[in-house]
Amino acid sequence: MKLIMLGGTFNPPHVGHLKIADEVRRHFGYDRLVLVPSYRPAHKSVDQEVSFHHRMKMVELSVQGWPDTVVSSCEHDRGGVSYSIDTILYLKELYKVEGRPGLIIGDDLVPGFAGWHRAEELSELADIIICHRGRPEDLDFPFRHRYFQNTMVEASSTDIREAVRAGQDVADLLPTAVLDYIRREGLYGA
Repeated sequence: MKLIMLGGTFNPPHVGHLKIADEVRRHFGYDRLVLVPSYRPAHKSVDQEVSFHHRMKMVELSVQGWPDTVVSSCEHDRGGVSYSIDTILYLKELYKVEGRPGLIIGDDLVPGFAGWHRAEELSELADIIICHRGRPEDLDFPFRHRYFQNTMVEASSTDIREAVRAGQDVADLLPTAVLDYIRREGLYGA
């Protein structure tokens, strides 16, 4: 089985996350997409206003009906700080992955990647696929990787949270089930 992973805080998961994940899976012929909400990211703080449970539920809702897509709570179940290498090793064993599993990262993570836990080992273990988030040009990245010329979607979780708090319409940035959940649960001041 060929497996690709996209991790993140998904606070909330939006159409940009989903479009990139689906495009990469299809383009490179991966059999399974695994979305992994991070529990305690090493290089980012998570807005504690929204629990892991809510973020996990929103990711599950966002991919309802997607064949060959799984949402994993492995980083929460493991506890402690979430490191991508630990998650890749876990998924590789769990799914008996053929070859190197794929790891999708946004180009916004490229400048700090060298500071990731066991970055060199991670780049040898996983097929790192870099997607464009805010810029069309490829950035220098000294680790083994591939750039994917994805469709860029103007969406950020931070902007969406602020828009929800301000009562603005975000229906075009979120799956309907996620937006309904945010409203029903009163997340982000909805």
